[in-house]
Amino acid sequence: MRRDWRLPLVAAGVWAAALAVLYGGTVVGLATTTICIVLVALRLGNEHGAAAAAATVAFGAMLGAGVTTAHVAARDHPGLAALASAEAHGNAELVLHTVPKQSTRRPDMVTATARLRSFETDDVTVEGNWQVLLVASGGEWLEVDAGQRVTVPAVVREAEPGRLTAAVVSARGPPALEGEPALQHRFAAHVRDRLAEAVEAVPQPEAGLIPALAVGDTSLMDPELAADFRTTGLVHLVVVSGYHLSLMVGAVLAVAVACRAGPRVRVLAGAVAAVAIVVVAGPQPSVLRAAVMAGVTLVALAAGRPRAAMPALATAVLLVVLVDPDMAAQAGFALSVAACVGLLLLAFRWARPLEHRGWPQGVALAVTIPLATQVAVTPLLVGLGSGVSLVSVPVNLLAALVAAPVVVLSVGAAAAAAVWVPAGEFGAHLAALPARWLIWLARTGADVPGALLPVPGGVWWGLGSAVVLALVIGLLQVRRLRRAVLAVLLAAGLGSVPACLFGGGAPSGWVVTMCDVGQGDALVLPAGDAAVVVDVGPDPALIDACLDALGVDRVALLVLSHFHIDHTAGIGGVMEGREVDAILAPPPGEARYGFELVEERAGAVPLLEAVPGEVFAFGETRLEVLGPPADPLSGTRSDPNNNSVAVRAEVAGTSVLLSGDVELEGQRALLDRAAALDVDVLKVPHHGSSFQVREFLEASNPAVALVGVGAGNEYGHPDPGPLGILEARGALVFRTDEDGRITVSQNGGRFEVRTEA
Repeated sequence: MRRDWRLPLVAAGVWAAALAVLYGGTVVGLATTTICIVLVALRLGNEHGAAAAAATVAFGAMLGAGVTTAHVAARDHPGLAALASAEAHGNAELVLHTVPKQSTRRPDMVTATARLRSFETDDVTVEGNWQVLLVASGGEWLEVDAGQRVTVPAVVREAEPGRLTAAVVSARGPPALEGEPALQHRFAAHVRDRLAEAVEAVPQPEAGLIPALAVGDTSLMDPELAADFRTTGLVHLVVVSGYHLSLMVGAVLAVAVACRAGPRVRVLAGAVAAVAIVVVAGPQPSVLRAAVMAGVTLVALAAGRPRAAMPALATAVLLVVLVDPDMAAQAGFALSVAACVGLLLLAFRWARPLEHRGWPQGVALAVTIPLATQVAVTPLLVGLGSGVSLVSVPVNLLAALVAAPVVVLSVGAAAAAAVWVPAGEFGAHLAALPARWLIWLARTGADVPGALLPVPGGVWWGLGSAVVLALVIGLLQVRRLRRAVLAVLLAAGLGSVPACLFGGGAPSGWVVTMCDVGQGDALVLPAGDAAVVVDVGPDPALIDACLDALGVDRVALLVLSHFHIDHTAGIGGVMEGREVDAILAPPPGEARYGFELVEERAGAVPLLEAVPGEVFAFGETRLEVLGPPADPLSGTRSDPNNNSVAVRAEVAGTSVLLSGDVELEGQRALLDRAAALDVDVLKVPHHGSSFQVREFLEASNPAVALVGVGAGNEYGHPDPGPLGILEARGALVFRTDEDGRITVSQNGGRFEVRTEA
């Protein structure tokens, strides 16, 4: 049977046009709409061939551009834009769209999407209904439910381009609640709260995993386990997706069939199950895509027509993007659709040859589904710079043994707890049994050397990987070449095993490595048969992968410059599976959250307080503590930053200045104490922010400057001014957002800098 590609082509046109208008603005939207109208008019009457396909895509693009242009025009309200560009302070009235959640990279920060109804300053008030990103801190925000109307003192800032987010609203205090959320939001909060109460009867980490499996609530999940799920490709199980929805709707339909219910009752039961999952899990991209697909399928079932999966997927994309064009730019939505495309176009096709060789269909699909979905999402993962999991396929294959039962049992526990908590506790105990298998798989898979392959990110790398994969798949379709291609792939796979097990390690003459940990700092220096680690970034998985790549099994000294989360939250990635001899840190000051996190993870490891002038020696590496001063600075813009531990390292004759996040006052204090600042390599303070003293940068006079910074961060780091000062004095500046992991070595009197990019 030939596929009808008209709906997929329309959906592709809608998606592409929505993306173009989101990034290009209303001018691009109007131009795209006009061009597409002309193309459709010219191609009318051409029913076949490339002309008809082009007209079909143009028709979709016309719809997508027209709808998105209207949304973008509302987003770019001149009054709100003026306030955002001026970073105005005032009072914001918001209605939360999603449940506030702790940021995975900065646990002290809470984020949520919301609708901004009004923003009032001393001079002006703007009113509307704009989509905004809410950024806040404080545990009281975690008690607020979706749908709640709040007022809060805040600062409104410009948002990143390419989304319908009109602004970033940074809360400057606790929320003042007004009224109650709508019924559906209260129902979702009731289910989540009751489930959290029920899983208290189950030990950790199972207790944190069950809510994630049931409703996508990862707030109780151990951060290191969550990182392991990402590394091994099991993250789709803890983000409610089409897999969850198909399981539950399928189970409800099976019960309806067993009860001899008619088609209308089956459709109604399936629709109720789908709506309940969407309400409780929230409007996540994968949930919305799956819900619309399920709706189309249920309508087809009610009409007595056979199911067509690809048109259902295309209809889901079409409707979701037209209703909310912002979905077109969301990575989660793209990954969800790509995985579904891989499942529909590749998995079943690849399973047929195995079935012809006598494999049971279920076993064949269990092998081809994770392989096909991994192939489909790999170009997106490469483009996003997320790395590619080399253990995802085997881990997901083994996870399939319990994935369906554990999800069904977890959702059952949530449903039971909503009615009666003891029943939910019983369901949680049942779900905990298969959940242990998933936990073991995630931890074991993440411990495999080279489990997460770091790859250069960006659009061109993503497109390149897509071309390579398409070429390989195309060659596999040629019968004469199939065995040769499979032999090459098998040889490459087997050849990568020793590279994973025995490869890596630091290059000869290694001086320092700056790990790519996103918006944060993490540096590693040699220390004889061990290493010195300075800061650990915000993500345990990223620092763990960096230390694995350098072959670090023991940490002679862990230096924490200060206790802000972007320097300390990754400590679990250093501590787990490695011996850490001691931790050097300043007084905690105001950054209590990071200090308590370090205390919890450190266990019996000695926690030393940094003293100016103190010296540590490890083989050819010597560290001298330059700061903080004996009398800590106070009353500065950020006391924790300015009281950072600053260390000068000498590594086999090469000098490195590791300056933490010292800002203006901290840098001037180092200058006033006549500290030895002239070095070969400088870790630029505070991610290259604008809070730099020119004399400090000139005094350091490095040959190489390193900046730890996350791509697209909301702080505007790094500032071009300080980087310009360093470059003007001859320094080579490297940034983790552009270069990935950066390693500096010295051989034969010359510096060598190696980057992932």
